[in-house]
Amino acid sequence: MSFKKLLLSLLFFSLFQFSYAQEEISEQIKLERDSQLKELNQKLKTNEELVNKLTEKIAAADSRTASDKEKINDLEKLQLALDDRLKILEEAPKTKINLNGQLAFTELLSIQRDIQPVELFLTSQSFFDQLGNVTKIQQYKSFTSWKTEFDKWYSKEGQSDTMMSVVQNSINLISTASSAVPLYGTMVNTAISGVTSMVSTLGKKEKELYEKSPEMLRILTVTSQFEQQKSVIDHEWMLINKELELLQKENNQLLEEQLTYFGIDKARFQSRYLKATLDSERELFKNECRKAISDKIAALERNSDTRGKWLGQVETYMYKVQSLRMRFGTLTMRMQANIEQYESLIKVYGDSGKFPTEFTSKIMTLNNPLNNLKNKFYSSFNPIKYIEDSAVMYIERN
Repeated sequence: MSFKKLLLSLLFFSLFQFSYAQEEISEQIKLERDSQLKELNQKLKTNEELVNKLTEKIAAADSRTASDKEKINDLEKLQLALDDRLKILEEAPKTKINLNGQLAFTELLSIQRDIQPVELFLTSQSFFDQLGNVTKIQQYKSFTSWKTEFDKWYSKEGQSDTMMSVVQNSINLISTASSAVPLYGTMVNTAISGVTSMVSTLGKKEKELYEKSPEMLRILTVTSQFEQQKSVIDHEWMLINKELELLQKENNQLLEEQLTYFGIDKARFQSRYLKATLDSERELFKNECRKAISDKIAALERNSDTRGKWLGQVETYMYKVQSLRMRFGTLTMRMQANIEQYESLIKVYGDSGKFPTEFTSKIMTLNNPLNNLKNKFYSSFNPIKYIEDSAVMYIERN
């Protein structure tokens, strides 16, 4: 699976498109969560001071200085204070999970407002088109001019040699523009070893073929070696894409579950969010979802049969979203590493002192499109920050 196809998948993977510009709704939820929890903590502290004060007063009271009425009054105040304390302790986790649940769902919906994945894909096309051209052996003059001489020689001298027929077939396969045969492995090795053996037997009358063969072998060898190393990097894209497809399935399933659980209309989600053209429209829908989640939880709390039971379900949704976000952050980190591997590969093979100029000139043309791809990728994704943000998305600020 090529990186171009991987980027196409990213176009439709709305869950994990990044938002390092300030997300208004997410920030609003975090601030509201932290404010409410801070207020509850302050109430708990005030309550604790009252309970301690009343406890000390009751313990120090003596029958000679305190009337029964005063003792009963203090005991009633203490009971009310303890009841309030219990309510605060019960309310804190519900408040936290309620708002974190809203945060999880809006993050699940979140579409990054600055990234432009279509541009990222288009930027990649230029690089990967030119990268593919590097190993198209039929585009090298040193190969095509040699092959012209080889074909002449083969038609006159080589057809009777069974081994040379194998070599000729291998050369034709690897030099065909539409060939799906990779430029490394047995086919190329057969061509290189066969041509090397052939050169040693050529007479003076085959001067053109003899003189052109060493340069052709240099081109064929280096392009084959380059393709082999490139294929290792390409294979990693295939593995990343498989994991991305798995995340997409999990994302879709999780979204379906939450839409159903919170009673959010799927058709409305598609029309008001997926088809929205403005960030402001999507933000409005997120706010609608926040209200729907809050209303659903309030309804569950009013029902004695479901009171408190929603906590575990919402918390499960929270950590599933967090897991998906962090895993995608890891995938983008691997994508970044692969881009850097392409950069290293180009740097190594761009040395004209070690490789044919005809080859290195093609390698050097990759620098600009690769830099454009890197810049677009890095402006769109920040894997380290994304992983860090995901790790602490449910932690209230101090």
